[in-house]
Amino acid sequence: MQKNGLIGDTPFSTKIEWTWYEIWHHQGRRARHGASMQGPDYTHWHGLYEVAKGFYTEFIPQAQEVVGKAIATGGANVEGARNVQRLIDTTLSSENHRWFLGQMTPEERAERKRQQEEFKQRYMTEPQK
Repeated sequence: MQKNGLIGDTPFSTKIEWTWYEIWHHQGRRARHGASMQGPDYTHWHGLYEVAKGFYTEFIPQAQEVVGKAIATGGANVEGARNVQRLIDTTLSSENHRWFLGQMTPEERAERKRQQEEFKQRYMTEPQK
């Protein structure tokens, strides 16, 4: 976003820069180190879960806010904002992210439902005596 003129030149002067740093360095690092040390709890809950949560609930909304403000105010930043918006749209509509927008194919929905049912059968049934 710096190269598009949407945030200042001073590193870490905006909330979105801190959010990205936390996702990439802190949570992502925990996931990578958890995987290398074969620690599933750190790989998933303390790593990838927090990466996804930060990405979808903090970073994407912050990026959309920065883009929206730049477009609303006009000026030299509008083209940069449109470039960033295209990147957000392309990313979220990709195969790995389109579930977030509710744009899964019928096959993906069916597979997700099958996996949910399998999970329920495995973990949510009464223990056998």
